Amino acid sequence: MRHCLALISPTKQNEGGVPMRDWRTAETRLAKLTLYALLIFAPFETYASYVFAKSGAWFLVHPGYLHSVAGMVLLFVGARHSLKARPRRAPGLLCASHAWWAATSWTSTQWRLQAISRGEQMRLGLGEFWFVVGGTVLTFVCFGLSLFLTYQSTFEETASPERMTR
Repeated sequence: MRHCLALISPTKQNEGGVPMRDWRTAETRLAKLTLYALLIFAPFETYASYVFAKSGAWFLVHPGYLHSVAGMVLLFVGARHSLKARPRRAPGLLCASHAWWAATSWTSTQWRLQAISRGEQMRLGLGEFWFVVGGTVLTFVCFGLSLFLTYQSTFEETASPERMTR
């Protein structure tokens, strides 16, 4: 975990010369990663929903696709909120969106594992399975990082000297 944090959060020194992490930079990088992943995911999810629905444009009102759209909107809003909050930190909504997608992607992975164990073929081939597993790993890493950033921002806010003097 320490190496992962070192990749996304540079070290800076405070006024006393003590090294500390720049969590705002880490949050910005995570929000940008979320938006880039969303740009890749949205067309794939739309295409896969179209293939699975087998009913033309009616897939747009299918409950599974609407669930995905709600999650994509949550990812976009969470990342945008985090980026717009600068210079202060606001990872809470981003964390909630990652939690939503971690649960959703885990369910998708579980469905595919069950289908494979029954001997079924993936509609989009074995690449579909590995794409979903890779997405699940990515969403859980993002969720873990955003949960940590949310904890750090809450901890720093409650332990700030200004708050202790009130």
